[in-house]
Amino acid sequence: MSRDDEARYNRACLLVLNVCPFTLRHVINDYSLRHAGSLSLCDFLEKNKDRLFHLYKRECCCGHKSNKTPMYQSQWDSLYITRNTWTCLNGKRIDCLCKYDGKTSATTNDMDVTLCCLVINNICPGVDVNHIKTIREIRNKLIHAESARLDQLTFNGYMNRVKTAICGLAKNVSAKLHTETLEMIVELENRLMDPVELRELRNSIIDEKRFTDLEVVRMGLSTGVDYLVFDLVGWGGDWGHDLHRKGKGSLH
Repeated sequence: MSRDDEARYNRACLLVLNVCPFTLRHVINDYSLRHAGSLSLCDFLEKNKDRLFHLYKRECCCGHKSNKTPMYQSQWDSLYITRNTWTCLNGKRIDCLCKYDGKTSATTNDMDVTLCCLVINNICPGVDVNHIKTIREIRNKLIHAESARLDQLTFNGYMNRVKTAICGLAKNVSAKLHTETLEMIVELENRLMDPVELRELRNSIIDEKRFTDLEVVRMGLSTGVDYLVFDLVGWGGDWGHDLHRKGKGSLH
């Protein structure tokens, strides 16, 4: 593997983790204001509290149950606050939806690519879910890669698929957002990688891996990785063997 393989990995990560969230946040803001008729993001969250809560907890005071709970506690906490006192409208207090309110301080700027995809998939009907699925899929492959390297063929495939998806989403919002997204992509493809930026990217990826493991433990799951070595030799220093994990299940 060459340093070119490492540079390609870095560039693909920056596209997914830096460029995509910029556009996805605009998609959420546009949908909440223009299509859902919400006065603010907080209003939009409040209107969709029941739907999002069922992504966070398996059971709710409303009596409905969820088979999957893909939303992590930290993600929920970034969107909602817990009241000091409350009365359950359904006469229950365990996993009570009634004790939460949408955060008045909530902003899409606090949403990473994972949370953006989760919100769009579940409370923004009409947005192309295939584009969201593509972004999420490539994000998972990059974050859970066994090494920080991509060959040319894989890189081209990832980049083309993500660019098609994110530009398609941007175009459906406005011509302005489409142009801004394209400009960010072209700038990313042509500029030199800044060492400071690479270190921040490297830390961000490791944090996401560790964060995923902590949430998986909390949820009683496992990552499905028997032994993962995140080799970061090409990131401006010898950071090989930075992260080791064990598990048996699967999480995406």
